[in-house]
Amino acid sequence: MNLNFTLILQILSFLILLGLMTKFLYKPLIKMLDERKDSVASMLENAQTAQEEAQKAAEKTQQALNTAKKEALEIKEEMRKVSDAERLKIIKEAKQQAASFIEIAKLDSQKEFKNLQKELKRQITEVSIAVTKKILNREVSPGEHQALIDDCIKEIQNAS
Repeated sequence: MNLNFTLILQILSFLILLGLMTKFLYKPLIKMLDERKDSVASMLENAQTAQEEAQKAAEKTQQALNTAKKEALEIKEEMRKVSDAERLKIIKEAKQQAASFIEIAKLDSQKEFKNLQKELKRQITEVSIAVTKKILNREVSPGEHQALIDDCIKEIQNAS
């Protein structure tokens, strides 16, 4: 009987100890593990959210970079078109100026040529009159003078 009473007492002591351990150790330990599990889950969720936000920010940054590159290329192309147009405008103006200078030079040379022709006619006329006076040894009338001039001019033109 002794053995049975000791066994019952040991079983009872074990059950009391088990109950106390459950109440004071197991439940707080489970509660702490649950809190830890919730905390880890929350951290994982926050990390996942942060990663998604970082991915979205990276995509937005890449999109902004692509847009900036596209705008830069458009600006570059526009500047090239403007510079080409300006270059063509400058070339056109230079050609117009050159043509104007050439025209002015032509007019000046024609004017100078006419002046030289008049001067040459005048000198030829004077020489002709002087030669004629010496040949005729007399004064020539204005009508004869004009006729001689016209004849000399015709001869000079036919000789050219």
